[in-house]
Amino acid sequence: MVPMFRWAPWFALVLAVVSLVLLFGFDDALFVALFGLVCALVIGFMEPVAVWWRFSSDEMISRTVVGSADEQSFRMAVGNAVREEIVWQELPGWTETRQGFVLETLDEGAASLSVPHRAFASDEDTASFRTLLEKHIGPAN
Repeated sequence: MVPMFRWAPWFALVLAVVSLVLLFGFDDALFVALFGLVCALVIGFMEPVAVWWRFSSDEMISRTVVGSADEQSFRMAVGNAVREEIVWQELPGWTETRQGFVLETLDEGAASLSVPHRAFASDEDTASFRTLLEKHIGPAN
């Protein structure tokens, strides 16, 4: 969903510019240009509205995930409804990106877990988590 959400407005903008060129540059392309402008509007608003709808309509998705980690495991909880504990041996690898950490899992259905940098209260907490990952999983991929 993220790539589509990120690129849809840019695609809509390019489509709108091409449609405006057709509208003002060619007399016989009026319907094509208007169709392109309508499509650009739909594309430009479709994905942001879809993301808003998914997050506002699903109570579990819109709730805050709380996580913690120690020498034994990595834990996540969504209120009182979902609690999961993953021992370090179940995480074969990890990568750090500009936005956060991506933890690979052994589950075939869920290929990775994301832990954003903004989830940590301080740089020391981020460094501590990185140290736990290096100690229990190994160096970053």
